[in-house]
Amino acid sequence: MKKIFVAALLVIISFTMFPKSAQAQYANSIGADPISLAFGRLAVTYEHRVSTTNSFSIFGSYWSFVDWTAYGIGGSYRWYLDVGNDKQALEGLSVGPIVGIAFWSWGGTVFDNVSYSGGASIIIGGSAAYKWIFGGGFVVEPNATISFNAIQPTGFSGYNAFGLGVNLGYAWK
Repeated sequence: MKKIFVAALLVIISFTMFPKSAQAQYANSIGADPISLAFGRLAVTYEHRVSTTNSFSIFGSYWSFVDWTAYGIGGSYRWYLDVGNDKQALEGLSVGPIVGIAFWSWGGTVFDNVSYSGGASIIIGGSAAYKWIFGGGFVVEPNATISFNAIQPTGFSGYNAFGLGVNLGYAWK
């Protein structure tokens, strides 16, 4: 885990060495959170600018921890708060609501005479992020989410309402 963290930190630092292209107006980006892999989660996000101050994103996730596994999909709508001069949506500080659904599967054995079969969970919440786009379209996006499970499978208690991450990816026109 320490090696993954150090490698991700080195990638982030190397991206900051590229000069930012002030004239490029990016309309799409895709990224993944390599740090979450250390915690049994693969998360990929696609974002599309819909106006100079707004975008929508679609994310897909795969979780695997303890005896639970899941596949999920969700989306968010983002408002970019510091647009102007050389910034448009997809760059800078954004906030917005998120919603997602995941389908969980229990792979463990019977515990206390209860066998969990899995099921669906629905999350509702909000997110905040700051996206830097460096020369060549390289993206670094630290983000934070807060959410709650509106629906969850019986016996599932591994959901974490607070999340921090760093998406690394690519942006294009």
